[in-house]
Amino acid sequence: MQVRLVRSGGLAGLEMVATVDSADLSGDQQGVVSSLLAKDLRSPGVGRQGASDQFNYQLEIQQGNRTVRRHWQEPEVHETVRPLLAALMRQAKPAR
Repeated sequence: MQVRLVRSGGLAGLEMVATVDSADLSGDQQGVVSSLLAKDLRSPGVGRQGASDQFNYQLEIQQGNRTVRRHWQEPEVHETVRPLLAALMRQAKPAR
């Protein structure tokens, strides 16, 4: 599976992009990716309205011919998804 993260927003508004093969992720992170194929994990009780300086995350998971997209604003990111996003951000580069 290919996993692509685009983080946008924040004070600078700089878009950061990371693309990895899921085989390069830890076992826990691979489990989160698999969960995201089936359901959208969000923090409970958080609305979609956020401050303009918060980050937005667009995660795209490609498995064969199937593509699943998940989108969160900063406060919506579920605690189980945060380590995956952090690992992807360590590999992210500014978008061109």
